[in-house]
Amino acid sequence: MEQNDGVIIRTDLRPGDLGRLISLHGTAYEGENGHFGLAFEAYVARTVADFVIDNKARGRVFLAERGDELVACTAMIERENGRGQLRWVLASPSARGLGLGRTLVGAALDYAREQGWREVFLETTAGLNTSMSMYERLGFVVASRSDEMYWNAPADVIVMTLKL
Repeated sequence: MEQNDGVIIRTDLRPGDLGRLISLHGTAYEGENGHFGLAFEAYVARTVADFVIDNKARGRVFLAERGDELVACTAMIERENGRGQLRWVLASPSARGLGLGRTLVGAALDYAREQGWREVFLETTAGLNTSMSMYERLGFVVASRSDEMYWNAPADVIVMTLKL
């Protein structure tokens, strides 16, 4: 599916895609909000590995590419009890403002509905105001907040849910 600015969205995973998704998180979040860094990139790597190894890749990954460059991504992961988890929502700085986040999250939510799941949840951290605003516009509500030590510093961890 082609989007504006020559961006193509695909859902078929190919060799190297998981590494590119991890790399995009490492570079796009570098230095943002004071608590992202190598520990965050390692955390993303662990969650991607868990998706494939422990979850047996149940769900769908959405990749937005401009030429050979991965510029945005997200995924909808199957969880227990008819629930899905929205993960890895990110657009690179060069692709922000194109509406890719909303397009990818919308496609992920459509996928969850097609699966018949009753609810979707996500985890995020305070300070990602653009993302929070998008989630709220889509109908997500804050289910919990907690202070936790994440990556390199304390973080205000927010869990949001959406009934489908």
